[in-house]
Amino acid sequence: MDTALKIKFWGTRGLISSPHKNKDIYGGNTTCIQILYKKHLIIVDTGFGVTNLGEKLMQQILQNQEVTVHILYTHYHWDHTQGLPFFHPIYFPTSTLHIYSPLSGESAMEQLDVLFDGSYSPFAGINSMPSKVIFHEVKESIDIDGLKISYTSLDHGWNRNLTYAYRFDSPDKSSLVIATDHEARAGKMNDGLIKFSKRCSMLVHDGQYTEKEYQEHQNWGHSSIEAALENAIKCKASKVLLTHHSPHRTDEMILQYKEKITRDTRYKKLDIDFARENIVYPVR
Repeated sequence: MDTALKIKFWGTRGLISSPHKNKDIYGGNTTCIQILYKKHLIIVDTGFGVTNLGEKLMQQILQNQEVTVHILYTHYHWDHTQGLPFFHPIYFPTSTLHIYSPLSGESAMEQLDVLFDGSYSPFAGINSMPSKVIFHEVKESIDIDGLKISYTSLDHGWNRNLTYAYRFDSPDKSSLVIATDHEARAGKMNDGLIKFSKRCSMLVHDGQYTEKEYQEHQNWGHSSIEAALENAIKCKASKVLLTHHSPHRTDEMILQYKEKITRDTRYKKLDIDFARENIVYPVR
């Protein structure tokens, strides 16, 4: 069976969803990334983008097929979790959701339970949902059918030490690092991410701000596009995909910025793109 990694973005925005016709190319949903590996359903974060994935899974569900989902959380800010109550598989007893985080299972459940709290929704907690929900603490690494998944801490501004990057190492030697919500600035955490990402096939990196915008948003926990690209150069990534796009950034603005950095000689050896929803990217 093919063990090559691919990824698909169901959500590429940070902070809030911002659907609009001027964002049709790069998308307007908050963060959700699917890891395509063998026949496993693995996703990182459940922003509103996960709702569209849930719609796609309905055909299986309505045929009474069992659906097993592996969900890894980078952290529990609402733009990375808010789609979970609207993810169709959670409403069916034929579904099993495995939820992973470096936090303890009890702590992770507490973080997500607020989404299902009767004060904010018509539910009585995440454990009241018809699906089977199982929490796992990632202590060092986990293995899903030969796919090794490890993590490191990120600098998310004031939220440091509670946000994580994941690295996926496939048996065919392709490797993927996902580092959303990271502020690429001098320090031990950024040095740690560079070491963690060394020679990865693909680096998915937060690039919420332009350099000018970043000057007004230091310590907010997000990177400038240029700082993200510097990290990609330092870790010698084969390809970098920028994500967590600012909600105000239109397709035209992203395309203009892409043209600008493509002309920049500092990045001439980098394979650079801005992540787009509904596009499958091979990790190689």
